[in-house]
Amino acid sequence: MRPKFQSDTCYIPFQDGIYLRNNHGGLMLKGKSLYGLLQHLIPILDGGASVEEITDGLNADQRQMIVNLIEKLSAHHFLRNTEQDQPLSVPLSERDAYAPDLAFIASFQENAARSLMRFLGQRLLLIGSGLCFSALVDASLQQGIRYIGVDATAPTMRHAKSAPEQTIREVDALPWDDEAALRHLIQDFDAVLYVSDQPVLARARLLNRLCRHQQRVLMQAIVIDNHVWIGPLVHPAAKGCWECAWRRLQSNLISLSDQLPRYAFEAQPADPVEPPCVTRSTAGLIANRLLFELFRYCTRIGDAQEDTPIIDLDLATFQSQSLAFQPHPLCQADQAPVAATTPQFLDRLRSLQCRPAIDAEEFFNSIMPCTDERLGLFTLTSAENFVQMPLTVFQVNVSNPMLLEHLREPLMITAADLDATASGLYASRTACERYLAEIVDQRRLLTTKQARQQAEPMIAPDRFIDPAPLAQADELWTWAFNLYSARACLVPAPQVFYALHQREREIALPRGTASGMDWYEAACHGLLDWCHHLTIEQLTASAQPYPRVDLSHTALSATGTHLARLLEIADVQLEIYNVTGPLGVPTFAFCVDDRIIAYSTHCEATQALQVGMQRVLQHYQSIQYQQPAYAVTPPIDLPRNLRGQQVSIPDYPCPAAWSDRLTWLLQKLRSHHLYACVVPLDHDPALAEIFPFVVRVLLIRSEV
Repeated sequence: MRPKFQSDTCYIPFQDGIYLRNNHGGLMLKGKSLYGLLQHLIPILDGGASVEEITDGLNADQRQMIVNLIEKLSAHHFLRNTEQDQPLSVPLSERDAYAPDLAFIASFQENAARSLMRFLGQRLLLIGSGLCFSALVDASLQQGIRYIGVDATAPTMRHAKSAPEQTIREVDALPWDDEAALRHLIQDFDAVLYVSDQPVLARARLLNRLCRHQQRVLMQAIVIDNHVWIGPLVHPAAKGCWECAWRRLQSNLISLSDQLPRYAFEAQPADPVEPPCVTRSTAGLIANRLLFELFRYCTRIGDAQEDTPIIDLDLATFQSQSLAFQPHPLCQADQAPVAATTPQFLDRLRSLQCRPAIDAEEFFNSIMPCTDERLGLFTLTSAENFVQMPLTVFQVNVSNPMLLEHLREPLMITAADLDATASGLYASRTACERYLAEIVDQRRLLTTKQARQQAEPMIAPDRFIDPAPLAQADELWTWAFNLYSARACLVPAPQVFYALHQREREIALPRGTASGMDWYEAACHGLLDWCHHLTIEQLTASAQPYPRVDLSHTALSATGTHLARLLEIADVQLEIYNVTGPLGVPTFAFCVDDRIIAYSTHCEATQALQVGMQRVLQHYQSIQYQQPAYAVTPPIDLPRNLRGQQVSIPDYPCPAAWSDRLTWLLQKLRSHHLYACVVPLDHDPALAEIFPFVVRVLLIRSEV
């Protein structure tokens, strides 16, 4: 090894040691003599001497101390080994000019010269308009890019004189209306940089798709609403692309009707309504940032080879932030799904059934990359304005991937629980349910013609409980899993995905939409939602009043006992009625001050009672502290003539395991000639991989 001290490293004595810092980070080393020793060694650590030559003549202890120090510095990138260095490929006449670049690259790469020449040798196509485009051309020439193609028709096409080793190819007219010609043009270049002070997003989307398909590098900068959106850097190994990032941005617009026209993919007017707020200095900043991101990628410094974020530059403050994003399932450039075959669908179901359950910690760690205020699937909102006792309140904002019209902006999921982890878990799971219930990719669906070619049965719309409205989308079908026969079947896609037949966001979850920490729990919750609906629907059909629950003698969970005590302390006059119907699935009505606050259904009576009492306490907390954001939605009333005086102690034995509970629930429904099939909600692969146990359960009137 021939160690060379990195030129970007600074070091200072600190207490009983030394502190070093460079582009890779900092390092603290203890040892009172280290500062003096390093000062002595640095002139020798120039890459000209091997470790053996440096330690020649020292005793064993001194030699080992020097070797240990060199190994430590090398491991933390403060030294590099020059043995593998190749002869400088940068022309001798240019080495002084590129000395800062070489020094910077050398702090990350073994062969800085080769990396620099890889960047300078890029065949670069520059496209754009306005001051930003002129600045980009000038910056590319000043940086020394050897081959540059420029749009000669741009109104602001002015550029500095090129050096002898540089070639400028002026493209007379970019064929925006001829995709084949534009694709052919892009093939002549290694990378495309596009910058515009007007939101001509149709062109940006087209360039993204062509570069993605041609495996060319692409970097774009778009100015909208006093913000510059730079990137992401699109390259062959990236998982996402510009369209993915832009769709995520659209999904998080606060006011869809006001903002979407400026962020839509459709072509924008050539003349902006308001003059762009881009000065020459701002244009230079944008141009150099574009080139620097390309420089990082070509020289392989830092994490440039990983999926790159999109950069939001605020022109009012010149503050920027890098925003990571997940690939968008509806992206036309990056995603090309097809409808599954019967074996593929059944394999997917079996893998879900065999997949181990996830715990809360694993769930939270996995979901965090999906949360971001600007580009996330979800946004974790601050709950500091809420009273956090006795219940902890947690809120999650759900993005709008289908760009449905808002009835209420934004779509906020609120949960309250005695345990903070449970509150966050419930809100986050419900947010996943809401998101996956909305998003539908029609490329994953089958047409009626394709469905009729399958051997599996097709279930007609009129056989479902609560059939979806008829629409043109009824010509589309999706796979479902018959929970009785364990076979695949085909169901109308609008019965599963409401976004196919309406443009407004649903306030409530579509019936039968549920999740769990494993497959069986998710399917059970979907069935329980139906059992709850059917039981409440038949409340008034009872010939006898429903008995009151003797809470003092009823077995409760530890949490249920605590909730009952809290309600007693709060002086809440709670009456609970056992309204379990013919299905025999435990269901209770919770009444306070002669008003029904909530109904609750569960396999276990103790769990149903616990959930209901928690909702009553949530209602009390929201009223007591005047915080309607998490108020309980009033359910239908229980007629007074059905509120009995007879006291009962509910006792409903049920299996403990979710897999056994699924069989138990299916038997309950089958005894009433009701049958169920389930559809995994997985049209966003990024989220479905993280949290695969989200389903939509459908009820059918006759056996399939």
